[in-house]
Amino acid sequence: MAKQKEKIVNQYAQAILAYADEHNVLENISADLLAIRSVVVAEPKLTSLLTAQTISDADQGGLVDALTQGADNAVVNLVKILLAHHHFAYLSAVVDRFFDLYQQSQGIQAVTITTAVEADEDQKERLSNAFKKQSGAKKIQATYKVNQDIIGGVVMQSKSLLIDGSLQSKIAKMRAELLG
Repeated sequence: MAKQKEKIVNQYAQAILAYADEHNVLENISADLLAIRSVVVAEPKLTSLLTAQTISDADQGGLVDALTQGADNAVVNLVKILLAHHHFAYLSAVVDRFFDLYQQSQGIQAVTITTAVEADEDQKERLSNAFKKQSGAKKIQATYKVNQDIIGGVVMQSKSLLIDGSLQSKIAKMRAELLG
C-alpha cells in the first residue's frame, strides 16, 4: 500500500510542478500550497469532514471554496481532484513531494546547520558556502538551529550528507578510542 501511495503522491506533485513551471507561476503555486497545507495540518478535523461520506456535495464545495479562496486555479483543481479520487488525505505528502521535486529541478539542497551558539549573518554565510563546497550543491536552502549539547563546532545535515564537526562527536570518538 505504501508503494501505491508514493506513486499517487508523486504523480500529483509532478503534475502541479509541471503546470507551475510551464505557466511560470512557481512562486504563486508554492505559496498557495503552503497556505492550504498549513490550514489542513492545523485543522485535522477538516480532512475528516471533507472526506466524510455524509457531507453533501454543496457543503463540500463550500468548504473547498473557503479553503482555496484566492489560490491559483491549478491549486484549486488539485484539491478538487484529490477529493474526487479519495486522495485528499495525501495533500500534505503531495505538497512535500512538490517541494522536493522543485528543489531537485533547481539544484537546491536543503540543509540543517546546527551550532552551539547563535550564528551571526557572516558566520551563516560562511557555513552555507562551506556546505555548498562539501556537497557540490548549486544552491542551498539552509535552516539554522542552536543546540548547546553539541558544545562547540557545527553539524550540517541534508538528506544525503552529514558533516559532524561538533565537539560533542569528537569527544565521543576520543572516548571510544581510549576505552577500546
